[in-house]
Amino acid sequence: MSTEEKILTKEEIETLSAPSAVDSAAQFQEELDARDRHILAALDEMLAKNNPQPKKPPEESSIEKFCIGMVRKGAGIISLSLILIFMGIVVICCFFSPDPDYLLPLKLSPVAAVLIGLELLVYHLASGRKFRIHIPAIVISALIVAGCCTMAVVLNGSYKESKEEYNNRSVAAQIYDKGYYELRHAADIEEISVEVELNPDGAANQSGIDALTTDDIVVINVIFGGSYSDPEDFASECKTVIDGYRFLGIPVTEFHFKNDSRLHSYRLDVNGLFMQDYSEAQLAEKVNHVYIEDFDYVDDLEDFVLETLETSETTEI
Repeated sequence: MSTEEKILTKEEIETLSAPSAVDSAAQFQEELDARDRHILAALDEMLAKNNPQPKKPPEESSIEKFCIGMVRKGAGIISLSLILIFMGIVVICCFFSPDPDYLLPLKLSPVAAVLIGLELLVYHLASGRKFRIHIPAIVISALIVAGCCTMAVVLNGSYKESKEEYNNRSVAAQIYDKGYYELRHAADIEEISVEVELNPDGAANQSGIDALTTDDIVVINVIFGGSYSDPEDFASECKTVIDGYRFLGIPVTEFHFKNDSRLHSYRLDVNGLFMQDYSEAQLAEKVNHVYIEDFDYVDDLEDFVLETLETSETTEI
């Protein structure tokens, strides 16, 4: 190889050391791409500032979902639930109270109307427009309240009757015991029974025999076991019993005295305080006296009278 071929000029060396046209084009394209990405990023940032993304609503809790469901169903569901709870508590209190007031559900029944009205008012204020009313819930609420009130009236009537009957028996037993110790040696009493009908509004229902008044009905039935020769003798025995109950301070409404023997039958009915103040002679005039030789006639006569009364009642019906 000659010397001319090996030695290169300065221009040729610069030409060989410069980058090729392909490398320059690739580098230029990369610069364009980088500038485009920068411009696009700036545009995206500007758009994000001008149009912010809507925030994702928080997830609803189970309670909120339940309330929304109740609202969509209509007014009446919540009040129905509250009425069930309220009336159930009231009925439980009536059953387990030592001195129950069975009319309490009836007295508190207007609370159900208040609960329904409050729910309707809240729905109206919350919606600001027409809202739905759950008709079946309102009807069920009314039926529940009506059923509780009916049950209260029935139970109160039964409880009142049983309590009055118990009070009557209790006072009658007290009168019987008190009269026994006072009259057991004063008169020849074979049998005595006491019937009491207390005034429902009187104090004797609570205080017993010590609170008896003329408003309370007390009936004393006495059967004497002795034998009396005349009405005056029988009236004297009756007067002893009347004075004994007056001494005890018991306001007796009626006395019914009876004595039967083989030859005599005596009856005396003393009604009212005025007749109880009669003397023995006045009482003797009121004695119904029957003199008979055959004592069985008295029983036959009583049976005949009862049969006659029953026949007349049947005929009238």
